Amino acid sequence: MADDGWISADDYDGDIPFLSDEENRMRALARQAKADAASDDELPFGGFDNSEKIEAPVTSDVVGECPCCGSQVVDREKAFFCNNYDCNFALWKNNKFFQAISKEMTRDVAEELLTCGTVRLDGCKSVKTGNTFNCYVDLTVDEEERAQFAIRFPKKKYRRQ
Repeated sequence: MADDGWISADDYDGDIPFLSDEENRMRALARQAKADAASDDELPFGGFDNSEKIEAPVTSDVVGECPCCGSQVVDREKAFFCNNYDCNFALWKNNKFFQAISKEMTRDVAEELLTCGTVRLDGCKSVKTGNTFNCYVDLTVDEEERAQFAIRFPKKKYRRQ
């Protein structure tokens, strides 16, 4: 070991050079007591068992049930997220599919999609053509737990002539 004035991590014993031997001994006893107490206690947030579902705390912002894992979907700032941290399901509020038909992913729309799998939207307007229409939007989930939307149009009623 070269004596360049620095102490390597392997050689560091916790002593501070400018403290007295008594002060360093007290610090060492305090460190040992703290380490012993920490090893006896369980972690405050539980163990690291990978088979357990890790969920965020339940709040009053529950929108519905996740179609992927069955956990609760909660309202957050940017999306309606699954409460299970291992699940990737989300209904984004800034959604390009809904923007294309001049609609927003609101809480009511998200609740309807999660409970029924479909929602009826009236007064939609195509961004490309400017035409207005009524439609049904169906929710499906792909293999990566991402929300997919499909549009259906109501059957037209024809008059007899």
